[in-house]
Amino acid sequence: MKRTFAGAVAAVTASTSMWLTATMAASAAVARPAPSAPNAMLRVVPGWTYQGGGKLAVITDCSQRGDTRVISSSKLLPRTIRMSKGRNLLIKVTRKTKPGKYAIVLLCERKHKVPDSVDVKTVRIYKVLGAFRQPGQPALPPHFKPDVTVSSGPPARHHKKPHHKKKRY
Repeated sequence: MKRTFAGAVAAVTASTSMWLTATMAASAAVARPAPSAPNAMLRVVPGWTYQGGGKLAVITDCSQRGDTRVISSSKLLPRTIRMSKGRNLLIKVTRKTKPGKYAIVLLCERKHKVPDSVDVKTVRIYKVLGAFRQPGQPALPPHFKPDVTVSSGPPARHHKKPHHKKKRY
């Protein structure tokens, strides 16, 4: 009887220690989460504005420290904006901007201009109709301070130099 009791105690002790080891390994896995994938956050306030005098506040954030924020829009902005220090951009909408929907793209780039995350938001530009009653211009966030200010519009045209032919005699 003593041998059977001793064997049962040894079996219970061994199974308890294995269960305890498995539980501790599982809790250690929960305690250290796997590193998350890098992500980009783009916020455009307000979501719409009027042509000629409207303003858009663009707030950006990248999850990886040291990433460069690159903001582009093919038709709204005249060129791509690279923001290495700040995170707030103010877009002043001019009369040259046509009414319609525009996509604003945020790329978070690591060193050597390698993008690691992207976010896209759309904004709407409306035309002011003088004869009709329209809602007032939406306001910017109360504590918004831009790091960079850009006017919207088409990209600047590159003027071609006239090509002069050489005279042959």
